[in-house]
Amino acid sequence: MTARLVVDASVLVTAFADRGVLGAAARRRIAGSARHAPHLVDAEVGNALRRMVLRGELSPVAGDRSRRLAARAVRHRHRVPGRLADRAWELRGNLSFYDGLYVALAEALDAPLVTVDARLATAPGPRCRFEVLATR
Repeated sequence: MTARLVVDASVLVTAFADRGVLGAAARRRIAGSARHAPHLVDAEVGNALRRMVLRGELSPVAGDRSRRLAARAVRHRHRVPGRLADRAWELRGNLSFYDGLYVALAEALDAPLVTVDARLATAPGPRCRFEVLATR
C-alpha cells in the first residue's frame, strides 16, 4: 500500500528548486507516496518560486520548471471549506491560516505532514505527526 503524506509548499519548493542535499532528501522522501495538500498549495508554491526568481536565486525558466513539477507531484488536492477551515481557524493563535490548513488536512487523513519548516513542527496545537527534513 502506498503511504499517504501531506506535503506543504516548503517541501515541494525544496524538492524541485533545490539542487543540493536538502532538495535530494525532499525528492526521495516524497517519491512513491500518495501526496495530499490543500488546494492552495499551487498558489503558495508559485509565490515562493516567484520570490526566488526575483531575488536571482532561480532563473525564470528554472522557476517555471519547478512550478510545473511541484504541480504534478501533488496527486490529491483537497478543498478548504468546512472542517479543514474550521480546524485551521482553531489553530490561528499559533499558526498562519495557510499552515493551519496543512495541519488540519494531516490530522483529518491521519497522515504525516512533511515539511522543511521546523517552526511549524514545534508550534503548540497541532495533533498531526510531522516529518521535518533538514540537512544533518
